[in-house]
Amino acid sequence: MKKFLCVVLLAAAGAAHASDLYWQPLNTLGPGDRSYAEQTLYDEFGDNPDLWPDWIDPAALYAPTADGDRLLIVRRPVHEPCGQYRFAILSTVTAARTREKLGEFCAGDLDIVKAPDHNLPDLLVTEGYLQDGNGDWQRKDQRLRWDKGQWWLIIKAAD
Repeated sequence: MKKFLCVVLLAAAGAAHASDLYWQPLNTLGPGDRSYAEQTLYDEFGDNPDLWPDWIDPAALYAPTADGDRLLIVRRPVHEPCGQYRFAILSTVTAARTREKLGEFCAGDLDIVKAPDHNLPDLLVTEGYLQDGNGDWQRKDQRLRWDKGQWWLIIKAAD
């Protein structure tokens, strides 16, 4: 019994990372969430998912918040120098039963990290590329935190 409880606790402790969470096809989301997820692709691919190219293969996951609610994160491959995927972050469900777009990030991977004293988790955006002042693309991993209505770059204090 003790061994079983240890396994359960270890599994729960690791559940905060996107790599451990389940990326699922958009057609497995509930009707409201599916619609919001598809809307994140309208600007690039149009508003008829039946006409979208097969290669985009979008997926979504639910990221837990500190109060037990869930963000909706949509992932799709991109053909851009900024990274392999574009991640659209959608808010928890509002009182009006909607989800607001909180931002988009381009990267190779995204992890969910519990943010102390914050309801929304931090996003660890890795294997992404940003243009420097000369226009050259440089790899830049970032830890981002939602606070006061926007994403802030979290910079680790010097040791």
